Amino acid sequence: MDIGQELKSGENINEQLEKICRLISQKLENYDWVGFYFMNHQTKKLHLGPYVGDPTDHTIIDFGKGICGQVALSGETYLTADVNAESNYIACSIYVKSEIVVPMYLGDKLIGQIDIDSHKTDRFKKEDEDFLKAVNKMIVESCPDLEQYINKLVS
Repeated sequence: MDIGQELKSGENINEQLEKICRLISQKLENYDWVGFYFMNHQTKKLHLGPYVGDPTDHTIIDFGKGICGQVALSGETYLTADVNAESNYIACSIYVKSEIVVPMYLGDKLIGQIDIDSHKTDRFKKEDEDFLKAVNKMIVESCPDLEQYINKLVS
């Protein structure tokens, strides 16, 4: 999977991120929903960026709400084997069984996260976390206008 190639494509950041979502979803088994949320620290809300998978009503999530909102507060990866066992889970689809959310940092600043849902229970492992951290790092390093993109998206 050549995510680096997508980031060198010369397209705008939104198109690049959408292609990355599509590529990850197509190449990795049971990555059924792949998307990015970006942070507005002033309003304490996450805003949905590019994604692939079933449509979601969760385009804006308050910090602290659901798994994505928890990651916005903790800044740590959250991996759940069974979303039904989570008291703070916000249901996106009746088909989602497990989820991983990996924070994205620009230097020391938490700017967003990649969120992956699976229709399979206990889908995600440490290898998935490591891979998604590498994806986030590649995006940050390859997109010099990322912060401007996020500011437009969340305002």
